Amino acid sequence: MKKKLIIYAGAAALAVLCGFVYAYRANSEDSIYHGQTEKQQKGEEEKIPSGTDNTDAVQDGQIGISRNEAEEYGVFVCGQVQKEGVCFLEKGSRVSDAISEAGGFTEEADTTYWNLAAYVYDGQRIYVPKIGEAVPLELASDNAYDAFGRLDLNAATLEQLMELPGIGEKRAADILRYRESIGRFEDIEQLMNVSGIKTSLMQGIRDKICVR
Repeated sequence: MKKKLIIYAGAAALAVLCGFVYAYRANSEDSIYHGQTEKQQKGEEEKIPSGTDNTDAVQDGQIGISRNEAEEYGVFVCGQVQKEGVCFLEKGSRVSDAISEAGGFTEEADTTYWNLAAYVYDGQRIYVPKIGEAVPLELASDNAYDAFGRLDLNAATLEQLMELPGIGEKRAADILRYRESIGRFEDIEQLMNVSGIKTSLMQGIRDKICVR
Protein backbone atom coordinates (compact mmCIF):
# COMPACT_ATOMS: atom_id res chain seq x y z
CA MET A 1 0.00 0.00 0.00
CA LYS A 2 2.79 2.37 0.97
CA LYS A 3 4.50 1.56 -2.31
CA LYS A 4 1.42 2.58 -4.30
CA LEU A 5 1.10 5.83 -2.38
CA ILE A 6 4.71 6.67 -3.07
CA ILE A 7 4.23 5.94 -6.77
CA TYR A 8 1.06 8.08 -6.93
CA ALA A 9 2.77 10.91 -5.06
CA GLY A 10 5.75 10.76 -7.38
CA ALA A 11 3.53 10.81 -10.47
CA ALA A 12 1.58 13.81 -9.13
CA ALA A 13 4.79 15.68 -8.35
CA LEU A 14 6.10 14.93 -11.84
CA ALA A 15 2.86 16.20 -13.41
CA VAL A 16 3.05 19.43 -11.43
CA LEU A 17 6.68 19.89 -12.38
CA CYS A 18 5.87 19.37 -16.08
CA GLY A 19 3.08 21.92 -15.79
CA PHE A 20 5.47 24.51 -14.38
CA VAL A 21 8.02 23.82 -17.11
CA TYR A 22 5.35 24.12 -19.85
CA ALA A 23 4.00 27.38 -18.41
CA TYR A 24 7.49 28.83 -18.09
CA ARG A 25 8.37 28.03 -21.71
CA ALA A 26 5.05 29.45 -22.99
CA ASN A 27 5.56 32.70 -21.09
CA SER A 28 9.13 32.99 -22.34
CA GLU A 29 8.11 32.48 -25.98
CA ASP A 30 5.25 34.97 -25.61
CA SER A 31 7.61 37.57 -24.17
CA ILE A 32 10.09 37.02 -27.00
CA TYR A 33 7.28 37.34 -29.61
CA HIS A 34 5.96 40.57 -28.14
CA GLY A 35 9.47 41.94 -27.84
CA GLN A 36 10.13 41.27 -31.49
CA THR A 37 6.77 42.80 -32.49
CA GLU A 38 7.49 45.97 -30.53
CA LYS A 39 10.91 46.25 -32.20
CA GLN A 40 9.34 45.78 -35.63
CA GLN A 41 6.72 48.42 -34.93
CA LYS A 42 9.36 50.79 -33.64
CA GLY A 43 11.48 50.16 -36.72
CA GLU A 44 8.53 50.93 -39.02
CA GLU A 45 7.81 54.14 -37.14
CA GLU A 46 11.44 55.20 -37.49
CA LYS A 47 11.26 54.69 -41.26
CA ILE A 48 8.27 57.08 -41.54
CA PRO A 49 9.23 60.67 -40.58
CA SER A 50 7.02 62.28 -38.01
CA GLY A 51 4.21 64.36 -39.50
CA THR A 52 4.36 62.65 -42.89
CA ASP A 53 1.07 61.70 -44.51
CA ASN A 54 1.74 58.97 -47.05
CA THR A 55 -1.54 59.58 -48.86
CA ASP A 56 -0.40 63.09 -49.72
CA ALA A 57 3.26 62.20 -50.26
CA VAL A 58 2.68 59.50 -52.88
CA GLN A 59 0.95 60.20 -56.14
CA ASP A 60 1.26 58.19 -59.33
CA GLY A 61 4.21 56.35 -57.82
CA GLN A 62 6.18 59.54 -57.13
CA ILE A 63 7.36 60.62 -53.70
CA GLY A 64 7.01 64.13 -52.33
CA ILE A 65 4.31 65.37 -54.73
CA SER A 66 1.15 66.53 -53.02
CA ARG A 67 -2.04 65.51 -54.79
CA ASN A 68 -3.45 68.91 -53.75
CA GLU A 69 -0.80 70.80 -55.66
CA ALA A 70 -2.50 72.44 -58.65
CA GLU A 71 -0.89 74.22 -61.58
CA GLU A 72 -2.33 77.73 -61.81
CA TYR A 73 -1.86 80.86 -63.90
CA GLY A 74 -2.00 84.31 -62.36
CA VAL A 75 -3.78 86.74 -64.70
CA PHE A 76 -4.36 90.46 -64.13
CA VAL A 77 -7.78 91.55 -65.44
CA CYS A 78 -8.42 95.29 -65.61
CA GLY A 79 -10.33 97.97 -67.48
CA GLN A 80 -14.05 97.60 -68.11
CA VAL A 81 -14.73 94.66 -65.80
CA GLN A 82 -16.72 94.54 -62.58
CA LYS A 83 -13.78 93.62 -60.32
CA GLU A 84 -10.25 94.52 -61.38
CA GLY A 85 -7.49 92.39 -59.93
CA VAL A 86 -5.42 89.24 -60.19
CA CYS A 87 -7.28 85.97 -60.61
CA PHE A 88 -5.81 82.48 -60.50
CA LEU A 89 -6.94 80.06 -63.18
CA GLU A 90 -6.14 76.45 -63.96
CA LYS A 91 -3.85 75.70 -66.86
CA GLY A 92 -5.92 75.50 -70.04
CA SER A 93 -8.31 78.30 -69.03
CA ARG A 94 -9.47 80.85 -71.58
CA VAL A 95 -9.96 84.61 -71.65
CA SER A 96 -13.68 84.13 -71.04
CA ASP A 97 -12.84 82.37 -67.75
CA ALA A 98 -10.67 85.30 -66.66
CA ILE A 99 -13.44 87.79 -67.49
CA SER A 100 -15.93 85.70 -65.52
CA GLU A 101 -13.59 85.62 -62.51
CA ALA A 102 -13.48 89.43 -62.71
CA GLY A 103 -17.27 89.62 -62.45
CA GLY A 104 -17.94 90.05 -66.17
CA PHE A 105 -17.95 93.10 -68.44
CA THR A 106 -19.28 96.53 -67.54
CA GLU A 107 -21.95 98.14 -69.72
CA GLU A 108 -19.31 100.26 -71.48
CA ALA A 109 -16.95 97.37 -72.28
CA ASP A 110 -15.89 96.52 -75.81
CA THR A 111 -16.76 92.84 -75.59
CA THR A 112 -15.27 92.09 -79.01
CA TYR A 113 -11.78 93.45 -78.29
CA TRP A 114 -10.56 90.12 -76.94
CA ASN A 115 -10.89 86.69 -78.48
CA LEU A 116 -12.73 85.11 -75.55
CA ALA A 117 -11.81 81.61 -76.73
CA ALA A 118 -8.05 82.30 -76.55
CA TYR A 119 -5.97 80.55 -73.90
CA VAL A 120 -4.51 82.61 -71.07
CA TYR A 121 -0.89 82.40 -69.92
CA ASP A 122 0.83 83.02 -66.61
CA GLY A 123 1.48 86.70 -65.87
CA GLN A 124 -0.83 87.95 -68.62
CA ARG A 125 -2.60 91.30 -68.36
CA ILE A 126 -6.07 91.43 -69.89
CA TYR A 127 -7.13 95.03 -70.42
CA VAL A 128 -10.75 95.48 -71.51
CA PRO A 129 -11.28 98.88 -73.19
CA LYS A 130 -14.42 100.94 -73.57
CA ILE A 131 -16.32 100.83 -76.85
CA GLY A 132 -14.42 103.01 -79.35
CA GLU A 133 -11.46 103.54 -77.01
CA ALA A 134 -8.04 103.98 -78.58
CA VAL A 135 -5.99 101.56 -76.51
CA PRO A 136 -2.52 102.84 -75.54
CA LEU A 137 0.33 100.84 -77.09
CA GLU A 138 1.68 99.67 -73.71
CA LEU A 139 -1.72 98.14 -72.92
CA ALA A 140 -2.40 96.83 -76.41
CA SER A 141 0.95 95.02 -76.46
CA ASP A 142 -0.27 92.57 -73.84
CA ASN A 143 -3.15 91.71 -76.12
CA ALA A 144 -1.06 91.59 -79.27
CA TYR A 145 1.29 88.65 -78.63
CA ASP A 146 0.53 85.07 -77.68
CA ALA A 147 2.50 82.91 -75.25
CA PHE A 148 4.94 81.98 -78.07
CA GLY A 149 5.67 85.62 -78.97
CA ARG A 150 3.63 85.57 -82.18
CA LEU A 151 1.81 88.74 -83.21
CA ASP A 152 -1.98 88.46 -83.21
CA LEU A 153 -3.31 89.94 -86.44
CA ASN A 154 -6.57 90.87 -84.70
CA ALA A 155 -4.86 92.95 -81.99
CA ALA A 156 -1.74 94.28 -83.72
CA THR A 157 -1.13 98.02 -84.00
CA LEU A 158 0.45 99.79 -86.96
CA GLU A 159 3.80 99.95 -85.16
CA GLN A 160 3.75 96.27 -84.24
CA LEU A 161 2.93 95.19 -87.79
CA MET A 162 5.86 97.28 -89.05
CA GLU A 163 8.19 95.17 -86.88
CA LEU A 164 7.45 92.13 -89.05
CA PRO A 165 10.02 91.39 -91.80
CA GLY A 166 9.05 93.01 -95.09
CA ILE A 167 6.14 95.01 -93.63
CA GLY A 168 6.50 98.77 -94.05
CA GLU A 169 4.16 101.55 -92.96
CA LYS A 170 2.02 101.47 -96.11
CA ARG A 171 1.60 97.69 -96.05
CA ALA A 172 0.84 97.74 -92.29
CA ALA A 173 -1.84 100.37 -92.90
CA ASP A 174 -3.32 98.19 -95.66
CA ILE A 175 -3.52 95.27 -93.21
CA LEU A 176 -5.37 97.41 -90.66
CA ARG A 177 -7.80 98.66 -93.30
CA TYR A 178 -8.46 95.13 -94.46
CA ARG A 179 -9.03 94.02 -90.86
CA GLU A 180 -11.55 96.82 -90.38
CA SER A 181 -13.38 95.83 -93.55
CA ILE A 182 -13.78 92.14 -92.60
CA GLY A 183 -14.19 92.63 -88.84
CA ARG A 184 -11.45 90.20 -87.81
CA PHE A 185 -9.06 87.63 -89.23
CA GLU A 186 -10.26 84.07 -88.88
CA ASP A 187 -7.07 82.54 -90.26
CA ILE A 188 -3.58 83.83 -90.99
CA GLU A 189 -3.99 82.78 -94.65
CA GLN A 190 -6.45 85.68 -95.04
CA LEU A 191 -3.43 87.96 -94.90
CA MET A 192 -2.74 86.91 -98.50
CA ASN A 193 -5.84 88.90 -99.51
CA VAL A 194 -4.08 92.15 -98.57
CA SER A 195 -2.49 93.99 -101.48
CA GLY A 196 1.26 93.41 -101.60
CA ILE A 197 1.31 90.26 -99.44
CA LYS A 198 2.85 87.63 -101.72
CA THR A 199 3.80 84.01 -101.07
CA SER A 200 7.47 84.79 -100.44
CA LEU A 201 6.63 87.49 -97.90
CA MET A 202 4.07 85.24 -96.21
CA GLN A 203 6.64 82.48 -95.82
CA GLY A 204 8.95 84.90 -94.03
CA ILE A 205 6.41 85.95 -91.42
CA ARG A 206 4.22 82.84 -91.09
CA ASP A 207 5.85 81.67 -87.85
CA LYS A 208 5.72 85.19 -86.38
CA ILE A 209 1.96 85.76 -86.61
CA CYS A 210 -1.18 84.14 -85.26
CA VAL A 211 -4.94 84.59 -85.00
CA ARG A 212 -6.71 84.27 -81.65
